Amino acid sequence: MNTNDLLDWGNPDNRIEDIIKNSAITSCFSFVKGIGAVSERRIHGSGIKNWDLFSKYQEKAVLKLKKWKMIKKHIPIVKKALETKNVPQIRKLIPNNQHWRMIPNFINDIAYLDIETTGLSYYRHKITTIGVFDGTKVHTFVRGDNLDEFPQFIKNFKAIASYNGKQFDVPFIENEMRFRMDHIHFDLRFLLQRVGLKGGLKKIEQKLGISRPESAGLDGFAAVVLWKKYKKTKDKKYLETLLAYNAEDVINLEILLYQAYNKNLKKEQLEHPMFYFKPKNVENPYNADRTVVYEVSRSFG
Repeated sequence: MNTNDLLDWGNPDNRIEDIIKNSAITSCFSFVKGIGAVSERRIHGSGIKNWDLFSKYQEKAVLKLKKWKMIKKHIPIVKKALETKNVPQIRKLIPNNQHWRMIPNFINDIAYLDIETTGLSYYRHKITTIGVFDGTKVHTFVRGDNLDEFPQFIKNFKAIASYNGKQFDVPFIENEMRFRMDHIHFDLRFLLQRVGLKGGLKKIEQKLGISRPESAGLDGFAAVVLWKKYKKTKDKKYLETLLAYNAEDVINLEILLYQAYNKNLKKEQLEHPMFYFKPKNVENPYNADRTVVYEVSRSFG
């Protein structure tokens, strides 16, 4: 099988407005206590596939009257929170394991985020760079330069997408920079695990046929080595290569986000339009030095 056969592209004829209006969150009813996966399947099985249909129906035997009334009461509240992107209220209303259903609703407010560090412990090690892709452009924050600008910058976004960011990137940032990141967080590691795609970011990219023209051969350990060599030699080619590697991380997160949404739709057998990813030419603002890539790759392989 060609690796690209594993990609779920969606239909290019689906308009973004329709995808947002009919996103998977509109068939979620678990914002009411006591409504879990079984109750939700029972609701769907009765012919009520989304909030609009639920609002049109009178009580059905699939639910107790109290739960039915609670859902009916909360649907307009959840709708309003989504329309206004009221993140604190959304976080209270929608269970974390259902946040992936809101990806289309936040698609224009997502920061694709990745950090590089001097090691794995946020008590003993430090952040070296933070990369953010806003869907158009890569923004970079570097230790000793502009790293302190990151907390203010990230406030421009309602949501973030990461790979293992809930366990690594966000705790690292919050511990070192002393501020809370209360964004809606789409952690692609766990969303892709749900559909059978397991492993590190580079392994997942390889499985899906996503290329890395600048930094092929590098990984997280190489990023640590690159920073150490940059600090020791002051040679900018090490920093440039590190930033090129980090930029490819965040750029590739976007396509993985679309894949995570579409593949979870299929897994859950939800009747919503897939999210079409329109191919784009995103310029990596940094160039990896091939001699540096070779040098660093040899040091650990």
